[in-house]
Amino acid sequence: MLRLLAFALVPGAFVVFLAFTLFRTSPDKQLEGQPAPDFELPLLSGGRLSSGQLKGRVVVFNFWASWCVPCREEAPALEAAWNKYRGDGLMLVGVNVQDSVEDAKAFVEEFGLTYPIVRDTDLKLWTRLGVRGLPETFFVDRGYRFVASVPTEQEATQGATKILGAIDPALLDYRIRSLLGTTSEPTGSD
Repeated sequence: MLRLLAFALVPGAFVVFLAFTLFRTSPDKQLEGQPAPDFELPLLSGGRLSSGQLKGRVVVFNFWASWCVPCREEAPALEAAWNKYRGDGLMLVGVNVQDSVEDAKAFVEEFGLTYPIVRDTDLKLWTRLGVRGLPETFFVDRGYRFVASVPTEQEATQGATKILGAIDPALLDYRIRSLLGTTSEPTGSD
């Protein structure tokens, strides 16, 4: 009887935990035009990064964890975008969550990531942005406000200010070029 009860309680507790997490992160908000939040978080490499250091630049926030399979899929595209556009004013910020320092550092080393990675250990930034899952990517303009563009197929079901799931490299490139002012229409490949 105890085993049967335990078999029913464990999945039930998991479902309650998932429901609580979804409610705690608040439903999707209309972020377009809203200021991005102020923060100061520790960098994985040491030191700290604050929102004040980002203002005046195009910013892409990418929430990730080392155990997340789609995060692994998109890591090379994020690094390529960082290398391609950082000289043009892009600031790509990886936001590591729900991870150990060792696992996060191993992920960074495995994929050769060189863009700044912060750790949101208390999930304050996660909660303020209403992150729903991993990976999730947000776009911010030079005025430090969330932006949207003409919705693409991937964005149509997820909202135009953020992308939930591994971002398509062509979409990432297009969104960054749009924010930097180097393109006016999407391309299928670059």
